[in-house]
Amino acid sequence: MRLNWPPYLLYILIALLLLALFPACALTEVKPAVSLEQAIRTVKVNFTIPKEYTRFTSSYTSEQDRQFRSLNWNAPEEPGGSFNAQVDAQTGEILNMNTWKPEKRPEPGLRIPAVSEAKARQVADELLRRLLPKRLPNLQPISTEDQLIPLYDGSFTYTFRWQRKVNGVLFPGNGVTVGVRGDDGQVASYNLDWTKDSLPAAAGAISPAKARQAFERAGMLELQYFLSPSPRPVTAENEQKRRVQLVYRLYHLSGGVIDAFSGEPLVLPGKWLRQNGADYGKDQKVGGNKMTIPGNTVVPLSPEEIKEIEKTAKLITKEEAVASVKKWVAVPKSLTLEQANLASHWQSPDVRLWHLNWRADKNGTSGPRYMSAQVNALTGELTGFDLSFPSAGAEKPGKLDRAAAQKMAVEFLQKIQPQRFREVKLDELYPPDEPRILKKGQNPPDQFFKYRRVVNGVPFPDDGMTVRVDTVAKRIIYYNLEWSNLAFPAPEGILGTKVATDAFLKIRLLTLSYVQVYGPSGPGEVRLVYQPLAAPGIPASDLFDARTGEFLDGEGKPLSLRPQAYRFNDIAGNFAEKEISLLGRAGLFGEYGDAFRPGEKVTVVSLLRAMLMAKGNLWDGGKLTDQEILKRAREQGWLKEDLPPGGTVNRENLVKLLVRMLNLDRAARVQGIYRVPYADAASLSPGSLGYVALAWGLGIVKTDEANFVPGHEVTRAEAAVALVQTLKAVQE
Repeated sequence: MRLNWPPYLLYILIALLLLALFPACALTEVKPAVSLEQAIRTVKVNFTIPKEYTRFTSSYTSEQDRQFRSLNWNAPEEPGGSFNAQVDAQTGEILNMNTWKPEKRPEPGLRIPAVSEAKARQVADELLRRLLPKRLPNLQPISTEDQLIPLYDGSFTYTFRWQRKVNGVLFPGNGVTVGVRGDDGQVASYNLDWTKDSLPAAAGAISPAKARQAFERAGMLELQYFLSPSPRPVTAENEQKRRVQLVYRLYHLSGGVIDAFSGEPLVLPGKWLRQNGADYGKDQKVGGNKMTIPGNTVVPLSPEEIKEIEKTAKLITKEEAVASVKKWVAVPKSLTLEQANLASHWQSPDVRLWHLNWRADKNGTSGPRYMSAQVNALTGELTGFDLSFPSAGAEKPGKLDRAAAQKMAVEFLQKIQPQRFREVKLDELYPPDEPRILKKGQNPPDQFFKYRRVVNGVPFPDDGMTVRVDTVAKRIIYYNLEWSNLAFPAPEGILGTKVATDAFLKIRLLTLSYVQVYGPSGPGEVRLVYQPLAAPGIPASDLFDARTGEFLDGEGKPLSLRPQAYRFNDIAGNFAEKEISLLGRAGLFGEYGDAFRPGEKVTVVSLLRAMLMAKGNLWDGGKLTDQEILKRAREQGWLKEDLPPGGTVNRENLVKLLVRMLNLDRAARVQGIYRVPYADAASLSPGSLGYVALAWGLGIVKTDEANFVPGHEVTRAEAAVALVQTLKAVQE
């Protein structure tokens, strides 16, 4: 029997079925539990918003598993300013806050924060107790002993951090950070990072010993050649300063992380872990050191200019460069050569490259839109090209799998670089550009391969060849060659792998901890792992010297030379305790680590290094050699005498250096206007009276008041006091 139901009844029935199949919460977004008014009140109760920030806007965001309200206050009038906060729309917790106000740049000089670190810590602690009372038991404060406090920044912001710890297990990616201004004690920033996902229990986790065995078995550390980045500016002279070093580097897809249950390196494909040129006219003739041009005008040329002209004369033409490209790559007929530029290699000034760019004539073409290539202008060697492919190709499955794509890449490299291809090895660890979401059994539209140069059996990652294969059109669409002419040290006198691993793990301990897995769609599960973590304040990296075992920075220099705060253990009760402590927290006078040695005679280079660092050269000062320090001091106009770097500093030279630091050298050399209250003034060297008088008048040097004693060898404590007094003189 067929039922003829009225249309409206049919619609009602369909609606009821939909409601049964899909609950209301699935059809509509979850309504925020925290209203905009509540979010505003929460922020204003806990933070002081400047009254001049009268322009207010807000927004609401829902992403993945979280919803939050963004609140923004701004000053509509000059000089401006802003206050921004985010509030969790479900729990009402303040997620982060940041405030900015324009600062009038002060005159250079000593700018000690008006608020002490202890007072700033108290402000941060009170904020945490107010905002996160229930989370406090799971928060562990991180030491701030390594926090540098610059001498020249009165608006310095103290940073305090707490790390999440659950049942004795650290979660480095979770915690709280609070910034407190050093000038007025106000909270400048606040950030809460706290995953709501459940954390796996530590029961059943492998022991630290087994985790270490897995780390060693996986060969996490790789012996490599390392070349520091080019110093700026990039010049031939600076290039000569670069040297190749033998290093061990943490180089593994897992980043050194061991799954705490399986005991294997944690490698998750598609996912990642959150862990902490010129042409010359035919009429121009070059000969000797002069160039004759029309009009019989003689223009002298410098040796550098002649060298550049001779070098350029040997380079291939633009047409020859284009021919070199077409020898290996089929340039699409739809593309027209738009630009050709002859320039130095960005990292090697002695290497000249032709940079060629083709572009499609019409916008509507379905083929490649552009192509670029680089050719060595001296040898004619093709060093790279990039051929775009239609964006639609990125949505099609590839016709080649990775093995077939690699075969195509190898065949191309063997033809274009037969000799050098014998000196490279595929980098199996090099990850793709981005995680790809593909259907099962589907090949990606392109495949990328990186081959690293190997010298003396040791990989040199900076050199090699890279190739990208379009697996849809079955063609090479990208190629790049980097090959340096360098001297590589023999891998002799280096630490063995076992010793290197011991040295690495002695500083970066394999620590049972939590990490969150991230994928293309955002944060995912939390895993229990062992990961190599250094204690707060301990300098460490993924790179260390293969001979000394010292951890290195990105320039290949020991991390121990980087600026760090010092809390000296041998200055208690010393007359200069306050000044020494101040300079230590600013990262100065750290030659002996935690010891200052106040009674020791200060050396020329030690004083000059501290002076340079106090004037803002904090990051360079610790890395410069003694001779470089002397050179910088002469360039600054501070050092005019011939003083040996390791020699002691007498009181007369001390005041000269410090008065020059104040840019008062010209005033100090004026004759006939100075007097000093010292009985031994007649013993001063010719030309020193003005320096001593200015030092006395500005309170830079303390003596017994009766005599100056110009030959007195200055101690480190006396130098510290004099340096602080000099900085104060600038401020006053």
